[in-house]
Amino acid sequence: MIMKRLCILTALLMCFSVAAISQDKIMAMGYLGFRDAAATPENFQRLAEAGLDMITLEMDQSSAQLQMDLAREAGIKILAVLAPYTDHRHIKDVDFKAVDSLVLRFKSHPALYGWHICDEPSITRIPDLKYIKEHIEALDPEHPVYINLDPLGSIRALGTDFYRDYVETYARDCNLQLLSYDCYPAMDYGNVNWWYMCNEAVLAVTRKYGIPFWGFAATCWIDREGPNNMHAKPNLENVRLTVNTHLAYGAQVIQYFTIRDFGGTSWAPHMYNTQWTDAYDVLKEANLEMKRREAVFAGGSVVKTRFTHLTPFACLPLVAGDLPQAVASLDSDRTALVSFIENGDARYIVVVNTEWKEKVNVTADFREDVTVIDRAGKSSVVSPGSRNFTVDGGDMLVIKWR
Repeated sequence: MIMKRLCILTALLMCFSVAAISQDKIMAMGYLGFRDAAATPENFQRLAEAGLDMITLEMDQSSAQLQMDLAREAGIKILAVLAPYTDHRHIKDVDFKAVDSLVLRFKSHPALYGWHICDEPSITRIPDLKYIKEHIEALDPEHPVYINLDPLGSIRALGTDFYRDYVETYARDCNLQLLSYDCYPAMDYGNVNWWYMCNEAVLAVTRKYGIPFWGFAATCWIDREGPNNMHAKPNLENVRLTVNTHLAYGAQVIQYFTIRDFGGTSWAPHMYNTQWTDAYDVLKEANLEMKRREAVFAGGSVVKTRFTHLTPFACLPLVAGDLPQAVASLDSDRTALVSFIENGDARYIVVVNTEWKEKVNVTADFREDVTVIDRAGKSSVVSPGSRNFTVDGGDMLVIKWR
């Protein structure tokens, strides 16, 4: 009887925690929020004006309480970074007393969204992170614990032969309530060739475990001073490409890396030495553009993803049998990602241009009326017949067929 009650209590706590991250919109998060000197009402208002719903906040600074209060006033949630957990020290070095004090102090704050405990861990850290995660959940079962995973290209993800094994082992063994990983695919030569394979693995795992996907978009110039750097400087087109691709794979949170400069050889263009830069406008435009079509994706389910023309590794080509009755044919003059999404009673086909430097031409033949939703959020009815569409770099064609 005691064991039965414990099982029921555990199930209720898990359901309550998951309920805390349910949503009816696509959330936008700014990674690496303000440090002390930039903690002003005006700066939080600028985040709100750009459509950001959440930021990460490092709790090791004197302005933590002030920033939590400013975030609440601006309608912004806080993913609290428990600083001792974000490095790669062993569990023995964690100062539980200090962190417990933070959790107990802020767990009832209305601006709190969840707890950030680690970024880009190797698979060998699972036992430690599971222990830390469960320790925090015992103190605060109402807010999710966040671990951001590595992409395939990082040597820190080694320890398993397949990327899906790395992702799924974390989801299973750490009982993740959300699945976040980062990849910054926009290179001067094009996209990294394994990015879509990572998204396919993440999609499969989030389906299997019923957890939301959080995807990243680079808004800083990664390692711009490195001798072999080929990362593209962020602009509207390549930020749009990353955001739209993650939406097509079911992302429910888009994370912009980063809001402020974080030193080293990278450059965060939105705030540098507490001053905003012109690149803030790129973040704002890309994010508000995403928000105008968020109803297509928020709470939706990705049925399948396919590709026209050259198909990335571990992905599937689009064939006639993939199309619904309403669409007789669909093709493009270059490779495009095609995602089939269900959201309530609505059905969508989302075609994402996989290039950010060039446009793609899409041809479709419709058997019945469909609705096309442009990036301004405007819906237009398209009658049956053959139609041509031009999709800008990184943009997407959204077709609602039911």
